[in-house]
Amino acid sequence: MRVCMVNDNFHRSGGVPIAIRRISEAVPGVDFCFAGCERSGLAEYVAWIPKGQFERFDLKSSNPARVLIELRRFSKWFAQQHCDLAHCHHRRLSALLALTHLPVLYTSHLAFDYALWFRLLHPGQMTAVTPSVATNLRQTTGQPVITCIGNPIQFPERPPEIDLAKVRRRAVCVARLEPIKGHRFLLKAWKALRDRGHEFELDLVGEGSLRPALEEQVWRDGMGEIIRFRGFREDISAILGESLFAVLASANEGQPTATMEAAAIGRASLLTAVPGSVDLLPPQRRLRNGLAFGQSNELADALLEWFTHPEEVVDEGQRFFEFLKMSSDPVVVGREYKALYEQVIAHPI
Repeated sequence: MRVCMVNDNFHRSGGVPIAIRRISEAVPGVDFCFAGCERSGLAEYVAWIPKGQFERFDLKSSNPARVLIELRRFSKWFAQQHCDLAHCHHRRLSALLALTHLPVLYTSHLAFDYALWFRLLHPGQMTAVTPSVATNLRQTTGQPVITCIGNPIQFPERPPEIDLAKVRRRAVCVARLEPIKGHRFLLKAWKALRDRGHEFELDLVGEGSLRPALEEQVWRDGMGEIIRFRGFREDISAILGESLFAVLASANEGQPTATMEAAAIGRASLLTAVPGSVDLLPPQRRLRNGLAFGQSNELADALLEWFTHPEEVVDEGQRFFEFLKMSSDPVVVGREYKALYEQVIAHPI
């Protein structure tokens, strides 16, 4: 069995490209090739893909004629690679590939607003990474998803010990510096804490177009000594381990990789109540969580509660660990995808 993984980009800090790599490494007995469909100029990481198994197609061109040419080229390459299935992780690309009558499986990594074009042109075989994203997919297409499979991440047998003396006054946000991630509201909440007399530290890990504006906001608000921009980091677990907890103030998610990475080392995440994030909240949690997006004062109140009860935050991290460990086991996820691939190839729509 040979599966082509299709996405618009393979940016080094993107959650979907990370998921694609982990899925391809987890599924037993399947060969993979990979197709990128965007030339954004942003840093990509494709060194892990074997030579000859990656090709780029200009399928996001604004020129319809160019798109048709590239669709034909993709179909030819797909046949040359002896592929049985295109596993597409991008909404618009999945609809385009479905027009070619190639076997296409679409996995939704994000909740989207209703779009008539996708309701009409969506592939017949669709999955989602979390239940709330699956609900969104059903509501916007009128078609049920085949199944819901999360992204794989390796958890240890037990989370490492947390040295409260070192981390009790620091939190971390691991996210692309883009509007959807809600950094502006997070920084407003941090300023509200400082205005109340609390000097907690925040590490911002990630890269993106908003960095200059966010840096200006931090210095304008006089928080340059307590908020640090750490840029792109490969050692995410290490930097998460330097903090008491993680925070993600997004407007929308799918299955936030940073929250899963934090849970794997026993760190709880303070999240907004948006699709994707809500599925990662342990049902037995004790601390305030699942906040409204864009409400900086509410976020500041919750942050203060977390920082002033560090022992309870550690216990909350254990709940995140136990709640998310089994569902993200690479062995389990790999078997689920293997069975799904066999089902879709045997019964194409």
